[in-house]
Amino acid sequence: MKSILAMKKKAQLGNLQGIILVLVIVGILLGAAFFILDEFLSQAQAISATGSAVQGINDTIQAMLTIPELLGLIVLIAVIGIILAVVFNVIPGARVSGA
Repeated sequence: MKSILAMKKKAQLGNLQGIILVLVIVGILLGAAFFILDEFLSQAQAISATGSAVQGINDTIQAMLTIPELLGLIVLIAVIGIILAVVFNVIPGARVSGA
């Protein structure tokens, strides 16, 4: 019986690994995307491409800059969710209102 309860408690925080993995993958993909866009921008400027091509790349880079800013918020929400899950499991009457 103890082993079943121990497995249940382990599974509750097991989602933490998935959250961390997703954040790392998103960070790697963002780094690669910024690198590729920077190379496009350098090549477009080197061949004296039209202003609209260079402006389009700059607009894309500026739009993508909001994504890393939001990653901190996503981490904060995940941490708050984990803390609430721990509190609700430790304090049995925490979910009951009006007690």
